[in-house]
Amino acid sequence: MEVDKKKARNYFELAAMQGHVNARHNLGGIEGKAGKHDLALRHFMIAVKDGDSDSLKAIRIMYLNGDATKDDYTNALRLYQAYLDDIKSDQRDKAAAEDEDFKYIE
Repeated sequence: MEVDKKKARNYFELAAMQGHVNARHNLGGIEGKAGKHDLALRHFMIAVKDGDSDSLKAIRIMYLNGDATKDDYTNALRLYQAYLDDIKSDQRDKAAAEDEDFKYIE
């Protein structure tokens, strides 16, 4: 089966504009492979802001490879932590605690 990369990219762009985080991450990967690290970083940052841990890992790798700065990586960590803080709730914490209790029932 032949892959139409131009068409795939177009669909990723459409999905990313609609808020699909995995599509945004994929665009970052496409740009990174093309050597467009600034554009890749922008896509990954948007995905991190929406809670994508794979994009956070990608930014870390970019930092380790010298394609992103320490400030970029620090900003990504802050964005990811802000996302985690936003989704935190008492009900979620209670469910997680109950799940932990359930795991140890014999």
